Amino acid sequence: MNTQNKPTALSADLNNFIYGVSRRNFQNAPELTKTGISLLRNFPAARDAVLEYFAMVFHEAVNVSINQTDYESDTSANGSLESVSMIGPELCNMGESWAPFIAPWCINLIMDIATEKANLPNATLQNTDPVRVLLDITTQNLTLLNAEERAKCIDMMLGCRACSWAVGWVGRAEPALVAPRALALGADAARAVLAHLANHPPALYHVRAALVDLFQEAIKEDSKADKKREVIPYLLNLASKSDIVLKALTQDIEQTLTDEVMDRLCVVCATHRHSGAWEGVGPSSLVALLLRSDVHCFLLLLRHAQRNLFCRQLLEYLLQKLEHECLFPDANIPLVMSAAEEINIIREKLLIGNQLEQYSIARILILVCYNLPSEFVSTISYLLQYSRNDTTLALLVRIVSGTISMHTPADGTDIHMDTDRYQNFIKTGVEYALRDAMISDTQIKKFFIEDKVSKDTKTYLHHFCLNIVKLLRWERSGRVSALRSRWAGRAAEAGAGRLSAALRARACTLRPAPAAAPPDMPTCHALAEVLDNIDMSGTKSPPPSVEVILKVVQATVQYFFRCIHEQDIMAKIRGVQTASRLLRKLCLHSKLARAVALRDLLETAMFREDKVFGSRTVVANTIASPRDWHNEELLIYMNQKHGPITQLTQSHTSVFHAGIIGKGVRKRGSQEGEDAPPILTLNNELLMGALMSCMDGNSGIVEGCTSISLLLVELVSPDVMYNGLPWPDEDFTKQVSIERELYMRAAVQRCGVARAALRRAARARPALCLASALLRAAAASLLHRARAHLDRHTQSAEMARELAALTELLSVMTLGQLLPHPLSHILELAPELTPSEIVQVLRDCIWNYTRDHVPSPALFTCDSSGLHWRDPSTCKPPATYTDTLRLIIQKRISKLGHMYPIMFLNLEKDS
Repeated sequence: MNTQNKPTALSADLNNFIYGVSRRNFQNAPELTKTGISLLRNFPAARDAVLEYFAMVFHEAVNVSINQTDYESDTSANGSLESVSMIGPELCNMGESWAPFIAPWCINLIMDIATEKANLPNATLQNTDPVRVLLDITTQNLTLLNAEERAKCIDMMLGCRACSWAVGWVGRAEPALVAPRALALGADAARAVLAHLANHPPALYHVRAALVDLFQEAIKEDSKADKKREVIPYLLNLASKSDIVLKALTQDIEQTLTDEVMDRLCVVCATHRHSGAWEGVGPSSLVALLLRSDVHCFLLLLRHAQRNLFCRQLLEYLLQKLEHECLFPDANIPLVMSAAEEINIIREKLLIGNQLEQYSIARILILVCYNLPSEFVSTISYLLQYSRNDTTLALLVRIVSGTISMHTPADGTDIHMDTDRYQNFIKTGVEYALRDAMISDTQIKKFFIEDKVSKDTKTYLHHFCLNIVKLLRWERSGRVSALRSRWAGRAAEAGAGRLSAALRARACTLRPAPAAAPPDMPTCHALAEVLDNIDMSGTKSPPPSVEVILKVVQATVQYFFRCIHEQDIMAKIRGVQTASRLLRKLCLHSKLARAVALRDLLETAMFREDKVFGSRTVVANTIASPRDWHNEELLIYMNQKHGPITQLTQSHTSVFHAGIIGKGVRKRGSQEGEDAPPILTLNNELLMGALMSCMDGNSGIVEGCTSISLLLVELVSPDVMYNGLPWPDEDFTKQVSIERELYMRAAVQRCGVARAALRRAARARPALCLASALLRAAAASLLHRARAHLDRHTQSAEMARELAALTELLSVMTLGQLLPHPLSHILELAPELTPSEIVQVLRDCIWNYTRDHVPSPALFTCDSSGLHWRDPSTCKPPATYTDTLRLIIQKRISKLGHMYPIMFLNLEKDS
């Protein structure tokens, strides 16, 4: 029964199918489609009729998809679309035996639809659902064919120019077949196919392989050269029309165009360049291709331009074309954009390339910086950090000036008119370079290996500073026209605050540094040199702010003391000279800078760096190992004993003891340990030079030394009381201020810097008057200690030191003209005086005179040259202050008689 029903059902389906198709009504298309699918499975002889009907359904479905609005009222429209959705899965799953029939049918149907709808955009046709179903059916069945059958199908599609988009879509499954066959077509047809094929990224590899194989075959040496002479022009023509082809050809071009390939290519070009096919191959067409290529092609051209004249000419033509095209506002040149993306490779080549490469890359960088200000900033930063010679630094100048001048009209009168617009970019580039150099040095120091760092290793910050200094020197010379706008100097001046912060951080002597890291001192010298070359006077540009000036002053003072620690004498002197020069520039136009500099120099030298200048603490031997003390060593018993200690007349205080509370008896060391530190040392002289560099001219020196005197009193005096100019009665010091005077005397005597500064102040009269408190302290302590020695009747070592202190006091007061003639000659008598005579001279001559004649700037007159001095004819001391000296000389006329006419002869004549 079933056997009889099957033919009957098949016959009924066939009759229904034929009847339905003959009516050409797509309202019942889904039913006919089902019948057709059943016939394909059960009655293969009806294959052609069924597939023809399916083709009609697809045509109708494409029309419906394209013109949706025209078919909204037609009920048969949805039927054709529904039928297409039924046909697709069935034909995709028919199996390998049906693939040789279905694949060609699908390709022919696609070609018919593409030809019929050739007036529509490819994207519109390709995006319709029926066409997508057809493409899926074709792709699925192509994979089931053997290689020969697939090749025939691909050739069928390539024969239709209207369905290049379909070839690209279907070729995704077999790109290795499609790509070589597409290249066999004309340039326009191949471009269309490859453009659609390139939408599938994995297919790019096969496109490139096909292009390279075609190129390699064209330059191969064989007997078929005439047949292949049109290949290279064809590839160039195809690349000019297709970005995909150009990208595929230029990808990894260094591996494709090796030196051997280039030699063979030159031979081929020389052989066929006069043929008709090569007419379109010339410098203009090659430059047009290079403009659309990436920067690796440009670098390859640079490499071959060294030994090939045509490449060199082509390079110059390309650069001129680039410079012309970039002048247009909306220019978007792929080569320039590629150079911006590969900017790191370009900059590195700029540093290590030969002259032609450096010159050409600089021109490319100008164009990149012109279009992208961010790359302009980063290029400045990079070259300032990594430039190691004058050539690369000159290229930086060329890049900056070229970028700025590109904005200037051709008929402009000033090529630097746009410098102000780019000055902020340049300033930012310098700041970035400084920041990145400091970060690089910090990171690199973490990886240094012990004893693996050479002495001449320079930090990135050091190289940055050397480059800035060189630019500033070129700018100052006036011989570099590109630097006449002072863009380098203005950028360095804007970064003075950051430079000073970097100098201060590296000049700190207490900052720990890895033992294997490069030394910071050369970097400090370089930073100081940069600051020294910056113009901070405000004559060429706006002056720096007060904050920046103070930062630079503090950093310079820190650098000065770092130089004092240098072991190499010449390096120390050069560094100190740089610091002094910088201080002079800063203090010349700012009194605030001078005040800060003087204070920092004195405070640091007297307290934080006192050992470098030979100074000692005010109270010696304060550090001793703890131990058990015996009764006879306790101060309560020591104060009851008589010994070589300071004894005060009519004193009821026990603070002047023979030891230190908690430490026992004061230790007596060698005489050298007790003597005052020397003044005339190298470090002291360098410090005095730095102090004097903060002053300028006679008035500046007087003002500066006055500040030094006031600072010395402020720093030495333990309080603000009794710091005035007047000298009180001697009895007042005994009862009230002797402890204070002793402390101040010890502080000054043990500090070589303070004593040297007093001498400098004495030379700049009348600045010494403001240090009257220090002179009074020394005189009071000398007077009381000399009086204490009268009880011992011996010339002890302590008395010898007191005599040396007296000599120094007299020399300072004489130098400052605080002691008029003949009191100024006490200095020559002092070595011959006994303790009793010293007491008399100090009390009757020096103390009483200064008490009655207060050391005041009012005693000095200023002459026309700006010098202050006391007129000897108007400041003769009365006999009250000189009789003691006269009596002492007369009493010891045999030994001191030669001084009498010098001191008193003129006085007697005047009287």
